[in-house]
Amino acid sequence: MKIYKIAGLIILVLTSAVLIGAFFFVFNPLGLGPEAKNVLSQEFFDNPSSQLNELRLMIGGESAFSEILSAIETAQESIFVQTYIWKDDKIGGLVVEKLKAAADRGVNVTVDKDVLGTFFELGDLLKGKPSPVYTKSGLKDYNNITVVTDIFTDTDHSKYFILDRHMAIFGGMNIADEYHKQWHDYMIAIQSERWTTAFKQKVMFESPWPNPAPFFVAVNDRKVTEIRSALIQIIDHAAEQIIIEHAYFSDDKIIKAVNQAANRGVHVDVILPKQPDTHIYANQVTINRLLESSEINPPRIHLYPYMSHAKVLLIDGVIAAIGSANLTPRSMVTSKELTLFAHGKKNDPFIEKLRDRLIKNIEQSEELKKPFKLSYVEKIMAFVGKYVW
Repeated sequence: MKIYKIAGLIILVLTSAVLIGAFFFVFNPLGLGPEAKNVLSQEFFDNPSSQLNELRLMIGGESAFSEILSAIETAQESIFVQTYIWKDDKIGGLVVEKLKAAADRGVNVTVDKDVLGTFFELGDLLKGKPSPVYTKSGLKDYNNITVVTDIFTDTDHSKYFILDRHMAIFGGMNIADEYHKQWHDYMIAIQSERWTTAFKQKVMFESPWPNPAPFFVAVNDRKVTEIRSALIQIIDHAAEQIIIEHAYFSDDKIIKAVNQAANRGVHVDVILPKQPDTHIYANQVTINRLLESSEINPPRIHLYPYMSHAKVLLIDGVIAAIGSANLTPRSMVTSKELTLFAHGKKNDPFIEKLRDRLIKNIEQSEELKKPFKLSYVEKIMAFVGKYVW
């Protein structure tokens, strides 16, 4: 009897250890690198750049993937792909086809696919369509293609392509049909050898961003966590208007900064999808907190009628933040992410294109003026959703 008790205790201890280990692996509650206090320099705010011509904004998946496929077709030396989700569907297969063709002509291709992102591919996996990064019919073991799927590395939610030494394409889009033709989202292209090199050194090798520079790429990695601090900096800097378009919004520090901006008289517009694919109750709790923050000047909430996967802020019509990081605790401190910060002039094509699209999205949306009435169950689901995703 004593042996059975000891065996049961050992099993309990081992099971607990596995569950605790799984919790820390999946949720990484201790975060990545230390969170920087100040990321953007005073020079960034004082001197809008007149050199954003090496940045190009792509709105929507058709525009972005057209650019990605074309860049893959013309690559001569190397291609690096980092993604969170890669499905075996039409656009996923087309990217595979183009990468194989590049490898056949001698281009060195490396694909780094986050393992945790596979959770969002389970539906296809159960249908017998695993991600092409795991199959021989896809990319696995193909000549000149290296596939990295390390289960023990940090969660990497960033999405980017580095092509030769002259182009980097990055933003919020994973490789799947919904990002290609169904969801609203943004990507950015850097078209410059100098800044593509700087981008590669920053996101892959944790090097500092050059100074001075016409724009800034902030990251969350093991060396430093920059993105939330930089977002709060630009929110705190706002004098007239803040436009936020995001898919998932629940981070307490960002909510606090937005409410403080509204309370000092800044006009705040928040665009959220009316029916997001996940995080709906966490979004609704945030909406309630924003609407109830001030009787005089609460943020205006706009429910976008389609699924928006955007991660965008625009401050005073001239300071933009666009990237892969959601406004959630997970993206802010525990996942590898990247976000571009640019301070341009109102007539700069990059800034103007973003501003025009955000205004259009506000016009297409339904303004919500009353908080949601949430049940206890929905509030619990919001709390869980906030920290799970």
